Amino acid sequence: MKLKWILIFAVLLVSCQNVEEIKKPDGLIPEKKMVEVLTDLSILYSAKNFNKRILEETGLPLKTYLYEKHQIDSLQLAQSTEYYAKNYTQFKKIYNQVKLNLDNMKTDLEVVQVEEKRVEDSIRDAKTITDSLREKPQINRKLIDSLRPAQGEMNGGDED
Repeated sequence: MKLKWILIFAVLLVSCQNVEEIKKPDGLIPEKKMVEVLTDLSILYSAKNFNKRILEETGLPLKTYLYEKHQIDSLQLAQSTEYYAKNYTQFKKIYNQVKLNLDNMKTDLEVVQVEEKRVEDSIRDAKTITDSLREKPQINRKLIDSLRPAQGEMNGGDED
């Protein structure tokens, strides 16, 4: 019984620790902009993982591009990420919006791909029709032979 009370007291002691409130950093990226930054960051890292060689050949520094596009710096991004990560509900809301943005982009891309395929197919079909019109028609030799007069008919008629 004494062990039970000691265990309860230890749990209460640990659970009653001083929880600090998180201070907003000076250059905190607003939530809406943070969603945009994290969406772009996800796309850039996906592109990097998809075909690293092509990105290296372009010489595009991904993080520099991200910072310039959103007019932020690495410290701002790090501090903002840390701030939002310590507030779980806010961070979850941000990442749910990022996921929604990525899903919408994926859907838009799929629509474009379907339309591109439709256009390619119609161009290919149009070329096939055009090519078939350019080909010389095949003459059915048996039909022509059946229309020619027989050898005996050419000599003036009946041979009876």
